[in-house]
Formats: sequence, structure tokens, C-alpha cells
Amino acid sequence: MNQPILEADIVIIGGGVTGAAIARELSRYRLRTVLVERGGELSAGQTKVSLGNIYTGLNLVGSMILKSVLLPPGTPLTELYHPHTLHTKWCEEGFKEWESVLGELDIKHRHVPLTIAAKDEDQMKNLEKIRDLGRQLGGLYADFEQIGREKILAREPNVNPEVVTALYAERHVIDIFPPEVAVALAENAVENGCKILLNAEVIGISQSGPDQIVQTVRGPIKTNFIINAACGWGDKICDMAGGGRDWGLQYRKTVMIILDTRCRGFVNGMVRWPNVPGRLDLVQRREDNILIECGTYDPTNRPDDTYTIREDVVKSMTVAKTLIPSISEKDIINTFTGVRVFNTRDVEDHIVEFLPTNKRFLNVIIRLPGIIGALPMARHVAGRLEGAGCRLFKKDDFRPYRKAIPRFRDLSDEMRNRLIGNDPRNGHVVCRCETVTEGEIVEANRRGATTEEGIRMRTRAGMGRCKGGFCGPRVVKILARELKIPVTEVKKRSVDSRLLLCRSKELLLRNEKGIA
Repeated sequence: MNQPILEADIVIIGGGVTGAAIARELSRYRLRTVLVERGGELSAGQTKVSLGNIYTGLNLVGSMILKSVLLPPGTPLTELYHPHTLHTKWCEEGFKEWESVLGELDIKHRHVPLTIAAKDEDQMKNLEKIRDLGRQLGGLYADFEQIGREKILAREPNVNPEVVTALYAERHVIDIFPPEVAVALAENAVENGCKILLNAEVIGISQSGPDQIVQTVRGPIKTNFIINAACGWGDKICDMAGGGRDWGLQYRKTVMIILDTRCRGFVNGMVRWPNVPGRLDLVQRREDNILIECGTYDPTNRPDDTYTIREDVVKSMTVAKTLIPSISEKDIINTFTGVRVFNTRDVEDHIVEFLPTNKRFLNVIIRLPGIIGALPMARHVAGRLEGAGCRLFKKDDFRPYRKAIPRFRDLSDEMRNRLIGNDPRNGHVVCRCETVTEGEIVEANRRGATTEEGIRMRTRAGMGRCKGGFCGPRVVKILARELKIPVTEVKKRSVDSRLLLCRSKELLLRNEKGIA
């Protein structure tokens, strides 16, 4: 039996922050836009496991030195700055734009101070490289001060007391939660007419007369233009459309560690040792937790090589304790590995171009940091589409604003009582670690979260010390009720990740009845 064909003007492949930003930008126009994502939730790939900062200035200078591991040895420091690349231009433009857009989309965020410290001769030499490059570049890149031990400890009392000097910047880093950014962009796109299909892995792309057919596991989509924002799987999607690319993808991974909320006062912002090529060592205060990323950017040949091994965690914690001696392995509540994607043609830039063999298939291959430049990137993509014949007519009723799900734990008693009066489920705390209510979970489901991970990324239920040990079964029960499915059908993160294989004693009963 043939599946009905969904029709669109533009199909975006990939539901990370890149695809979501493009979807929101295109929702400004009278277009039928469909975003397809292979996972069971948005931001299921690189976006979910990114460091999660919008940054500029001093931190971007450090990032230049870190990424120089991908360049020929001995590359002069001034060659690390490429002002005419899309990557650099979008980072510089994007940082200025995000503050207002974060407000429009009601995304929780805060500026955090940055301290790059040094305690020995080698670190001071590396610190000088960052300082000198920043001063050479000028402007915001030079907007920092060099401070001594006394000021360092006054601002970060728990840092290693052996520190000698540091570079300090007050407002170069905006802390955000990456999945929330992708979800907020996508929700606003949906409010303005965009359609999103989850669990819709693309398995083929073909031509049908003047149209293109994007074949997904959920059925075909007939479209005019296709945007490839599939990140680590972008090469495979490109080949489905006819190939002819002169680039490949390379991957680097690094482990990250989350500490318990009791540690949140250990640092006031981001504290790091000076960057060296291929290595990042930092401890950062997040919303309630401490995030640690201390280690090398190790090459891997798979975009989904996200497993975490004990040896990497031990090494990372060892380095982290040289920064903040008071942290402990006992405070670890989660570890994960992020895989970063770079193209092989120009590791210092993005690729945004139409396929030579298909002038209506646009590759959008973004190297990190992708979140910072996502807004100007999306406008650039719209411009490329218009230049290729896609007619862009602005909507008169585009709505740029989106309201986040009210966070019960952040509200005043007056607001809490008002919410409970409207719906008693808002007074039923399901996740005690993060104070998440049943009302928040139901609202997250209403907005599109159909998996345990989707609920967690949108509400923080299950992100506390017990990692869902207390609230997990309750979240599953609520999801099953709202989705009108058995609890055994609730998924962890995608269609092939069942949380519960059977009910209690079901295997024993099957065995007694001789059922396989």
C-alpha cells in the first residue's frame, strides 16, 4: 500500500540548533517548511552534547588556539584568525544578536565571568600567546584585563591557590542549555507554521519530474528545495542526493562531567587553564551544576562514537582538581561524550553551498561553534535559497515570541498558587531533585516531547542526583497516560529504545505457559 505524500516547499534535514534556526528563519515567509529529524527528540546529536555557551572575545581567542590542532604545525598565531570566513563573521555578528533573541524566545541564560589562569612557567607562556593574540586582534578580542593572584582568589576563591596570574573577562560568555535553544527555535517555528517530523530518518532522495522526493521511514515528502543540516551524517545525506562533493567529515570527541548541585558554589563562572592545540581544560558553573571538560579532542571515525570510558573520566577529574582542588569524584552525577564535526576541505570554515549535481539541494555543514553564529547563518541560508529561485514573501503575522514552560522551582509563591489554581497537576512535584511538577511534564508532552529524554531535556526531570531513580517511573507513567499507550511502549529517546521490555513477572508467566 502506497504511503500518502506530504508536500512542502522546503525540507530541512536535521533537528539540531542549525536546522532549528533555519526553520525559524524560514517561518518568517509564506512557505511550507518541514523539518525532519532521525531521533525521537530535537537536538539529539551534537547540539545535545555541546559545551553550551554563546561566547566571543577572550574565549573565542582561546578557541582559536584549541582548534589549531587541525592546522599545519607551526602555523603563526595571527593565521588563526580568519576575518573573511563565514565562521568568523557569523560568530562576531551572532554574539551581538543573541541577547535580544534569547529574550524573545524566553530562554534562560546568564553572563558568566571568564578566568584563564596560569600557575607555572609553561602555562604562563601559553597564557601570553592568548593575551598577545587578543591584543593583536583588538576590539572585543582585547577587552580583558590581566590580574594577579589576589584578584583571582577574590573572584574565584576555590581556584588552585598556586595560581600566579590570569586573564579575566566579565561578559564574554553567555551560559545557555543547548537543547533548550534548539527546542525554543523549533517551537517558535511551529507557532509560525513550520511542521516537524521526529523519528523520521531519511533513507533516500530522488527526483520526480520538477520535484524532489525525500523518503523517510515515516513516508515520502515531495518538495522543491532540500537543506542538508544533518551535521555528522551530512556526508551520507549529500550522497543520497547525487553526490559530487569534494569534502568529507572528520570527528573529534571529548568527555564531559556533571557534578551535583551541592558543588554549584565552587566556581562563579568559567575557570580554565590556558588553551593549547587540541586540549581544553575548564570547570564552569552552569545553572545549578558544575560542568567539567578537561581533556584532549581525540579523533574518531564515527559521529555516534559517544561512549564514555572510566579512564577518560579519571584523567579529566585529575586535571579538573588541579584547577579546583575541592571537587571530588563522589560528586559526579553524569558523564557524557561529545563528538565535534569538521569538514575536510576547510577545517576553519563552514560549507554552505548547493550541490553541483543538484542546484536545489543546499549543504549546510557547520563546524563548531555552531550555536553562536546560528542566527546570521539562517539568514544566509534564506538568501541562498532566494538566489536559487525560491520565492520569499514575508508574512504579515510572523510572531517572534515564544513563552517557555513555567519552571515551578523558579516561581514566587504567588505565581505557584496561581498555576495550581489553574491546574492542580502544577502542585504535584514529580522530580524532587529538580522540583519539576506533573504540570510541566504534561506541558512538555503537549509541545512535542514523546520520550523520556525529550521530557528531561525540556523540563530537567531526571537530571538531578538520583538520575531519575525516583521520578523515572512516574515520568514514564505520565507519558504513557498522555500518549495513550502501555508503559512498556514508552521510549527512552527513539523508536528503537524501549525503557521497559515487559511487566513484572511477565517473563515467568511466559515461561510457565511455554511462550518464547
